[in-house]
Amino acid sequence: MDYEIPEYRKAYGSYHNSASGATQPVDEHMLKLYLRKEMNMSFPFAARPRAGQIVQSAVDYHLGLDDYSPLHGRKQGMEIEKAVTKARAEYMTYQPRTFDDGKDREEFEHFKSVIDIMTRHAVEGLHEYFGDGEIEGEYQRWHQDDVCDVPTMLFQDYCGQGLQIDLKCSFPTRNPVRKDGTRTWRNPKPKTEPTQQQLMQQSVYWKATGDKPALLFVTPEGWHICNEDNCAMLKPETLEEVYKDVQQRWFVIQNLLRDSNGSWKSLFSKVMPDYGLIGQRHGPEILEIAKKLWRLDSYA
Repeated sequence: MDYEIPEYRKAYGSYHNSASGATQPVDEHMLKLYLRKEMNMSFPFAARPRAGQIVQSAVDYHLGLDDYSPLHGRKQGMEIEKAVTKARAEYMTYQPRTFDDGKDREEFEHFKSVIDIMTRHAVEGLHEYFGDGEIEGEYQRWHQDDVCDVPTMLFQDYCGQGLQIDLKCSFPTRNPVRKDGTRTWRNPKPKTEPTQQQLMQQSVYWKATGDKPALLFVTPEGWHICNEDNCAMLKPETLEEVYKDVQQRWFVIQNLLRDSNGSWKSLFSKVMPDYGLIGQRHGPEILEIAKKLWRLDSYA
């Protein structure tokens, strides 16, 4: 579907909204736009979210939902052992962060050992949720909100039969180093309620498609499905209220961009940066860029 993008949006490379854009701090959202538009950069990734992507890839390979197209439908899937092997090989190309005293590298090495069991738990959960019925994989969808002058892009992990479910992986956390220099790990229990960010994401998917929302929480310990039957937060009346918050965030971002008239200096002068959070999440290189962008003398 074609959409007409306002000129002021094009100046910032902001061609669409997203659920993640509504859950990001505004300063981080603006910084992300600048890095992508002016420096062809992205925020550095981390082993934990990358491992979550890998589990989903393994599930998709097994179920024949990789590179899914609604036109061609589901493919012949792989045996689960082959699916895990293929996905784990993709994980091995990840380059750990270097600005966190080795934490990301240590997590990267340990998470390799739980990809198999978490994939199996995720597959079990999806079979429980969809049964023998239709299931579709992830592909690009669009939603037009009345208060926004650009469309919203979304990707549902799995859907079908008027249902949709997002895969949410929680990986082990490190215990303190023992006296002998070794470390043990703690496996979390599957969550039973969505976070506020996850709830906002679900409200967007629900509003855009009408599919009943759910979350499949997976850890090395097992899996749990959270939906409107066991979680009041996912009932339509709650999602409606949460979606209003999403709309408000999109609208604030839209006004900031429009009122800045294509000027990055003007845009950054309207948003307060949280240097502590930026540095913690994205490292010293991104923090240094942010400090230069928000310097008062850059507004002169």
